[in-house]
Amino acid sequence: MNGVEFMAGVVATGRIHGLGIGASLADADRALSMDCINVIDEEYGTLRRDYGFVELYFSGTPGEWTMTGGAVELHRLMGDTHGMVEEWARHTGVIFPGSCTWEALREELGSLPEPPGLELLRQGGHLEYRAAGTKVSVLVVDDQEEGCACCPGHGAVWSVSLG
Repeated sequence: MNGVEFMAGVVATGRIHGLGIGASLADADRALSMDCINVIDEEYGTLRRDYGFVELYFSGTPGEWTMTGGAVELHRLMGDTHGMVEEWARHTGVIFPGSCTWEALREELGSLPEPPGLELLRQGGHLEYRAAGTKVSVLVVDDQEEGCACCPGHGAVWSVSLG
Protein backbone atom coordinates (compact mmCIF):
# COMPACT_ATOMS: atom_id res chain seq x y z
CA MET A 1 0.00 0.00 0.00
CA ASN A 2 1.25 3.50 -0.68
CA GLY A 3 1.26 6.36 1.83
CA VAL A 4 -1.53 8.30 0.11
CA GLU A 5 -3.87 5.29 0.33
CA PHE A 6 -2.86 4.82 3.97
CA MET A 7 -3.59 8.46 4.86
CA ALA A 8 -6.95 8.35 3.05
CA GLY A 9 -7.79 5.31 5.17
CA VAL A 10 -6.86 7.23 8.34
CA VAL A 11 -9.15 10.11 7.34
CA ALA A 12 -12.02 7.78 6.40
CA THR A 13 -11.81 5.44 9.43
CA GLY A 14 -10.21 7.43 12.26
CA ARG A 15 -7.66 4.66 12.71
CA ILE A 16 -3.87 4.65 12.32
CA HIS A 17 -2.71 1.17 11.31
CA GLY A 18 -5.85 -0.26 12.94
CA LEU A 19 -5.51 1.81 16.13
CA GLY A 20 -8.20 4.29 17.12
CA ILE A 21 -9.20 6.34 20.11
CA GLY A 22 -9.64 4.02 23.08
CA ALA A 23 -7.01 1.48 22.00
CA SER A 24 -4.68 0.20 24.71
CA LEU A 25 -0.90 0.32 24.73
CA ALA A 26 -0.95 -3.46 24.32
CA ASP A 27 -3.02 -2.98 21.14
CA ALA A 28 -0.34 -0.58 19.86
CA ASP A 29 2.40 -3.09 20.70
CA ARG A 30 0.61 -5.78 18.68
CA ALA A 31 -0.14 -3.49 15.72
CA LEU A 32 3.26 -1.79 15.49
CA SER A 33 6.20 -4.02 16.34
CA MET A 34 8.94 -1.50 15.66
CA ASP A 35 11.25 0.68 17.68
CA CYS A 36 9.76 3.78 19.23
CA ILE A 37 10.48 6.37 21.89
CA ASN A 38 8.09 6.67 24.83
CA VAL A 39 7.82 10.11 26.40
CA ILE A 40 5.88 10.02 29.68
CA ASP A 41 4.62 13.12 31.47
CA GLU A 42 3.65 11.84 34.90
CA GLU A 43 2.31 15.22 36.03
CA TYR A 44 -0.34 15.24 33.28
CA GLY A 45 -0.72 11.47 32.93
CA THR A 46 0.23 11.36 29.26
CA LEU A 47 2.38 9.17 27.06
CA ARG A 48 3.57 10.11 23.58
CA ARG A 49 4.81 7.16 21.58
CA ASP A 50 7.05 8.39 18.76
CA TYR A 51 7.72 6.08 15.80
CA GLY A 52 9.54 8.77 13.81
CA PHE A 53 6.97 10.41 11.58
CA VAL A 54 4.01 8.65 13.25
CA GLU A 55 3.05 9.42 16.84
CA LEU A 56 0.40 7.95 19.10
CA TYR A 57 -0.91 9.76 22.18
CA PHE A 58 -2.17 8.07 25.35
CA SER A 59 -3.50 9.16 28.72
CA GLY A 60 -3.83 7.33 32.01
CA THR A 61 -1.15 5.65 34.06
CA PRO A 62 1.44 2.96 33.34
CA GLY A 63 -0.40 -0.30 32.75
CA GLU A 64 -3.64 1.60 32.02
CA TRP A 65 -2.72 3.74 29.01
CA THR A 66 -5.60 4.54 26.61
CA MET A 67 -5.08 6.04 23.18
CA THR A 68 -6.44 9.58 22.83
CA GLY A 69 -5.08 10.47 19.39
CA GLY A 70 -2.29 10.17 16.91
CA ALA A 71 -0.65 11.82 13.95
CA VAL A 72 1.15 11.10 10.71
CA GLU A 73 3.66 13.97 10.65
CA LEU A 74 4.35 13.91 6.94
CA HIS A 75 6.54 17.03 7.08
CA ARG A 76 9.14 14.97 8.99
CA LEU A 77 9.81 12.92 5.86
CA MET A 78 11.45 15.79 3.99
CA GLY A 79 15.12 14.85 3.87
CA ASP A 80 14.58 11.62 5.86
CA THR A 81 18.13 10.83 6.93
CA HIS A 82 17.15 8.31 9.61
CA GLY A 83 15.51 5.72 7.37
CA MET A 84 12.01 6.25 8.81
CA VAL A 85 10.31 5.49 5.50
CA GLU A 86 12.17 2.21 5.02
CA GLU A 87 11.58 1.10 8.62
CA TRP A 88 7.86 1.90 8.43
CA ALA A 89 7.58 0.03 5.09
CA ARG A 90 9.45 -2.99 6.48
CA HIS A 91 7.15 -3.28 9.50
CA THR A 92 3.79 -2.21 8.03
CA GLY A 93 4.02 -2.69 4.27
CA VAL A 94 3.12 0.99 3.72
CA ILE A 95 5.48 2.95 1.46
CA PHE A 96 5.45 6.72 1.94
CA PRO A 97 6.64 9.31 -0.57
CA GLY A 98 8.92 12.13 0.60
CA SER A 99 5.90 14.43 0.48
CA CYS A 100 2.25 14.38 -0.53
CA THR A 101 0.07 17.04 -2.10
CA TRP A 102 -3.43 17.80 -0.88
CA GLU A 103 -4.58 17.26 -4.46
CA ALA A 104 -3.29 13.65 -4.42
CA LEU A 105 -4.88 12.91 -1.03
CA ARG A 106 -8.18 14.58 -2.01
CA GLU A 107 -8.25 12.49 -5.20
CA GLU A 108 -7.66 9.30 -3.19
CA LEU A 109 -10.40 10.27 -0.71
CA GLY A 110 -12.77 10.87 -3.64
CA SER A 111 -12.14 7.35 -4.93
CA LEU A 112 -13.36 5.75 -1.68
CA PRO A 113 -16.82 4.09 -1.72
CA GLU A 114 -17.99 6.50 1.01
CA PRO A 115 -15.71 9.54 1.08
CA PRO A 116 -15.82 11.46 4.36
CA GLY A 117 -17.34 14.93 4.44
CA LEU A 118 -14.71 17.57 5.13
CA GLU A 119 -15.04 21.00 6.73
CA LEU A 120 -12.45 23.64 5.80
CA LEU A 121 -10.89 25.75 8.56
CA ARG A 122 -7.97 28.18 8.51
CA GLN A 123 -4.99 27.56 10.84
CA GLY A 124 -2.39 30.29 10.36
CA GLY A 125 -0.31 29.37 7.31
CA HIS A 126 -2.24 26.09 6.94
CA LEU A 127 -5.66 24.94 5.82
CA GLU A 128 -7.31 22.34 8.02
CA TYR A 129 -9.68 19.86 6.41
CA ARG A 130 -11.65 18.28 9.27
CA ALA A 131 -13.62 15.02 8.96
CA ALA A 132 -15.96 15.44 11.93
CA GLY A 133 -17.31 11.89 11.65
CA THR A 134 -13.89 10.31 12.22
CA LYS A 135 -12.30 13.16 14.24
CA VAL A 136 -9.41 13.44 11.77
CA SER A 137 -7.78 16.65 10.54
CA VAL A 138 -5.54 17.11 7.52
CA LEU A 139 -3.26 20.16 7.71
CA VAL A 140 -2.18 21.52 4.33
CA VAL A 141 0.48 24.18 3.81
CA ASP A 142 -1.24 27.33 2.50
CA ASP A 143 1.59 29.82 2.77
CA GLN A 144 3.39 30.70 -0.45
CA GLU A 145 6.51 31.48 1.62
CA GLU A 146 6.66 27.97 3.10
CA GLY A 147 8.77 25.31 1.52
CA CYS A 148 12.47 24.65 1.43
CA ALA A 149 14.70 21.58 1.18
CA CYS A 150 13.56 20.45 4.63
CA CYS A 151 9.90 21.63 4.65
CA PRO A 152 6.99 20.88 2.36
CA GLY A 153 5.75 23.74 0.20
CA HIS A 154 2.42 25.30 -0.69
CA GLY A 155 -0.32 22.68 -1.21
CA ALA A 156 1.58 19.88 0.57
CA VAL A 157 0.06 17.81 3.36
CA TRP A 158 1.77 18.77 6.64
CA SER A 159 0.08 16.17 8.85
CA VAL A 160 -2.94 13.90 9.30
CA SER A 161 -4.10 13.93 12.93
CA LEU A 162 -6.60 11.83 14.85
CA GLY A 163 -8.23 13.28 17.93
